[in-house]
Parts: sequence; structure tokens; C-alpha cells
Amino acid sequence: MAPTPLPRDEAKQLAARLVALGAIPIAVFCGAFALVRAVLGVGQQAQVWTWALALAAAVASVFELARRTARVLDGEVHVIREAVRRTTAGVAEADLPELDPPLETLKREVLALASDYQSREQRLQERLDTARQQVFFLTTHDPLTGLANRKTLEERLETALASARGQGGSHALVYLDIDFLHRINDAFGHLAGDELLRRLVPVLRACVREEELLARIGGDEFAVLLENCSADYAMETGTRIRDAVQAWQFEWAEHAFQVGVSVGVVAITRLTPSLSAIFNEADSACFAAKEQGRNRVVAFHEAEASQYLRQTSRGWLKRINDAIASGAFTLLYQPIVAIAAEREPGAVPRLEALLRMSETGGELILPMSFIPVAERYDLMVTIDRWVVERAFADFRRLARERGEPRPAEFSINLSGHTLSSPDFGDFVRECFARHDVPPASVCFEITETAAIANVERARAAIEALRALGVRFWLDDFGSGLSSFNYLKHFPVDGLKIDGLFVKGVARSYLDYALVEAIHKIATTMGLATVAEYVESEDIARKLAAIGIPWGQGFHLGPPRPLEAIFAESR
Repeated sequence: MAPTPLPRDEAKQLAARLVALGAIPIAVFCGAFALVRAVLGVGQQAQVWTWALALAAAVASVFELARRTARVLDGEVHVIREAVRRTTAGVAEADLPELDPPLETLKREVLALASDYQSREQRLQERLDTARQQVFFLTTHDPLTGLANRKTLEERLETALASARGQGGSHALVYLDIDFLHRINDAFGHLAGDELLRRLVPVLRACVREEELLARIGGDEFAVLLENCSADYAMETGTRIRDAVQAWQFEWAEHAFQVGVSVGVVAITRLTPSLSAIFNEADSACFAAKEQGRNRVVAFHEAEASQYLRQTSRGWLKRINDAIASGAFTLLYQPIVAIAAEREPGAVPRLEALLRMSETGGELILPMSFIPVAERYDLMVTIDRWVVERAFADFRRLARERGEPRPAEFSINLSGHTLSSPDFGDFVRECFARHDVPPASVCFEITETAAIANVERARAAIEALRALGVRFWLDDFGSGLSSFNYLKHFPVDGLKIDGLFVKGVARSYLDYALVEAIHKIATTMGLATVAEYVESEDIARKLAAIGIPWGQGFHLGPPRPLEAIFAESR
């Protein structure tokens, strides 16, 4: 960069000062020459002395000027140095003496540079402090939610454990696991799951006191350390968190989701052996909450009591996986028989596909033994897809054997997990095309709980498949408190009355009135009805008197292999 020239006025002043300084030795020389010449005369030797003394006086004046100039410059440099020092120290510039130009300009430029350097240094220091704080924050906090991380929780737990052993204090750890977060990740991506966790933090914070440590310790796992508290208070806190999360809704992409949380509570006392034992016990209690149906609060001593149940559940899990891998599942079919409906000539049989597990020795295991475990371990989508594939293959085989494109109408049960899976509609359409099954020959049965697990997605899936000609029925209707309300929200073609009411219709007036009321409302809405658990002739007569057109039960026909049903009809 080229040097910046001095302003014109300052250049003139500097030139004048230099000329003045240069003129002084000349003036001294001339004065000394005249003075010595007047004293010594004009002789030859006197002239030598005259020149010598005049030059000596001039040289002496030069040295004196240099000394004085150096002193002045040193003072002005000191002023500039002091200005820089004061500027870097934050002292006001007005406190400094003013110099002659152009040193005053130099002083101001130096001050400007020093001030700029100081501001840059301050900004750099602020950035370093911010970065240092961020690094420290990230070592102790979760970057997504801003909560304390597992490392911080473990340090506080070590302190609490030492307090329990040394002072006999009583503390507790509340372990939280968000239920089914992976389904939102699978359906809408991890951005939706991350946003759910961020929005959930204020809900959790509102349930704990300021001094209680709330931490995120895993993907969908949180924990709350409660110090100096009773076991009852810890359970109350877990219940309060469970209720708050259950009452909260997560909204994403114009969809609303209910969120649940499984809670495990473990006490920290002088008998607690180690930090790892705390986490193991908390995890066991949380696992027991999931085993018992999720969205529950379980203390560790309760989890110990359910150890046998967990071992049994894990045993069933292995049997289910083995059944899926080895083909130990099978389908039986139960007829749906006309009771009060007019028997149309040439009407095709209506059958419900019922899942069974084959046991060694030929015994068939009912779904109630393994479906709850399959639901807990998220295996229902796999099982339901197997059922759909097998039922469609049975339909295609039956159509070839009888030479009819629609030899029967099949009803197939679906779980809520399957109905809410994002690609289930594509899977069914592919099965229709691969097995050449007419959609009008298929009816899917869903329970109220399956429909309400994800209202928007369930409705969208139902509407998309009904557009192909598939029918939907609400199964076990009447078992929920809001059964009639759900009829207004879901586009279904019929309903199956819960067998709990049907079994008592012949001996209980209340059951009779309930079944009659359900049938009348269904008829008003243009829906067909089927009564389950028709176990006797008396029940069948009562249902016919009410006007229920269809029935299903052991009195009308037990579940059997497909071949046996049609062999008997032939």
C-alpha cells in the first residue's frame, strides 16, 4: 500500500520548521565568523582561526539543535506512546495533550489504529469466550433440547449416591421413554421426531421443580433426578409427567398426534450398590411399564414382581419370530351366516380369516396368547402382512378350484399399527394385482382402538382403499366409551357388535336393549351389522327378533380350514 501523503498545510508547516532548523547553524556560523574576525583582525593566521572558530560554533549549534530536537521528539513520541497505552487501557482521548502538526495527525492515526486493534481484540475475545462457553455447554448438555446430558446426570447421580451412603439421604430417578417416537420418524422423517422432542421439553419442565435435574440421556429417553424426596413423591412426579405428556398433542404437517410416555421409578438409598445398578433398575422398571401396555408408571420393586411376566413375554417373542421364519402361522376361516337377512340365490359365502399359531403336536394357539406380545414388540405389521398375503393366496386358490372369479368374500382383521403404516395401501394394491383378487371381495375389520391410534392416517388409508372397492367394518363395536362418536368420523360400511353384549342378549334385558340400540343406529346410518359370539339357538332367535341380519359364532359354524368349509358345502 502506498504511503498516505501529508495534507498541504501540514507539509508547509513541516517544510518551514526544517528550513528554520537549517538556517540556525548558518546564522551561528556567520555570527561567529564576524565576531572572531572583529576580534582577531584580518591577518592570514587570524583568518585561519576565524574560519576554525566559526565552523566549531556552527557544528556546536548543530549538535545542540540535534539534542534539543531529540528531546522534543522523545517527548512527543512519549505522548504518542502514552496515547496508545491509554487507549488500550480505555482512557479517554481528551485527556492527552495536543501535539504540533504533523505529529498530531500521526498521533490521531496511531490512536485510531490502536482503537481499531482494541475493538478487534475485544470481538475476538468475545468470540473465543462464546466458543469456550459453547464447548463447555456441549460437554454438559444435549445440543437438540438444551437439557443436561447423560454425563451431567451421571455426575449428579454420583453425588446423590454418595449422599445416600454417607448421610442416609433418600433420592429417586424417574426414567422416561417416549412411546412410538420411531413411528413419527419413519412416517415424516427425523426432522419431525427432533421437533417433537424440542416441543416436549417445556411440557416436561413444567412438571418438575427448578432444582430437580431434567436430562436427555438417549434418542427418546429422558430422566429426572429427584434429591431428598420420598418414594411417594417420586411416583407422583412420574404420574404427573405421564398425565401431562398424555394431555399434550404434537402437530406436524397438518396432523395431530397423541404422545405417550412409559415411566420407570427407582429409589436411591444407602443400599444402592452402584451407578450402573441405578440405570439397570430404572431401565427394568421402564421396560415393565412398556410390557404392561405403555403409558404407565412402574416402580422398580413392581418391576421385580413382574420379572416372570417379562421372561414369559420374551419367550413368546422368540416363538413369534420363529413362527414368522418357519411358517408356523396358519389361517382358519369362520363363516358369517345370515340370521335375519334374506338369502339371495347364488350369494357367495362370507368368511372371516382367523390367525392361529401351530404348536408341536398339531395344537393351534389362539391369538390372545401372542398378539399382546407382538403389539409390544412392534411385530403386528409383519404379522398382518403375512395374514393378507396368505388370505389372498387362499382366495386365488379357491377361485381356481371352483372356477369362479368371486368364490367367497373374505374378512381380514388389521391392527392399528398396520393401518397407520405409511406404505400399507401400496402393499395391498400390489397384493390385489399379484393374486388377481377383486377388491370388492375383501373386507378389512378394524377395532376402535386401531382407528383412533392415528385418526388422520387411519381415515386416509380407509378412504384410499374404499375407493378401490374394499369395504371396512368396525370390529368389537360397543367396547369403547365413545363408539358412536367414532361412527361420525370414519367411513366404514358396517360394524360387528361386541360379543360381550351378544352373549347376554338371551338372558339380560340390558344387553338386549344395547344390541337393539346399536342395530337401530347402524341401520339409520346405512350400515350393516354382524353379531359376534352367537353361541346358542336362543341367542340366534333374539338377534333375529331384533333384526340383525348376520351372525358369527360356534353355533353357526366354528373356525375351520378353508378346504373343510367348501368340501362340506359341496
